Amino acid sequence: MAKASSKKASSVKYDVIIKAKATTTKIVDISNEIVRFESNDKGQVTGKHYSGVHWDTVESTMLADGSATMAIRYFHMTNKGGSITGTGTGTQMAPNQRGIAKVTGEGTMWTSAPRLSHLNGGRWSVEGEVNTTKETVEVKGNFTTLGV
Repeated sequence: MAKASSKKASSVKYDVIIKAKATTTKIVDISNEIVRFESNDKGQVTGKHYSGVHWDTVESTMLADGSATMAIRYFHMTNKGGSITGTGTGTQMAPNQRGIAKVTGEGTMWTSAPRLSHLNGGRWSVEGEVNTTKETVEVKGNFTTLGV
């Protein structure tokens, strides 16, 4: 019993957890130095403020070493019918031998849902992993808002 409570005390709580899978990928530009592509993902979002469906479009510029910079746009539809939109930027490290790449991102969000109005203009930041072989992503993060 003491083990369980100490584990609970040390567990980190996140404002948002996103698990998604690529639905489409489009190569926009390619050369011997870079690959620019656009990926659309769909999945689930769960968290402290809301849960629901996640969609995003990520425009990536990948360098020859496998690292990338990203422009991120997302849309969340909550289980209660509210919507949250956001934009931001991110980075992806080069994938390891198993095709797993660490990712980080940050940006701003907005909503028209009255119950979530404290999120308007708030900042979000996430970190996690992309499985480049399975085309899946899982990120966890937090919100910085002016409201509660």
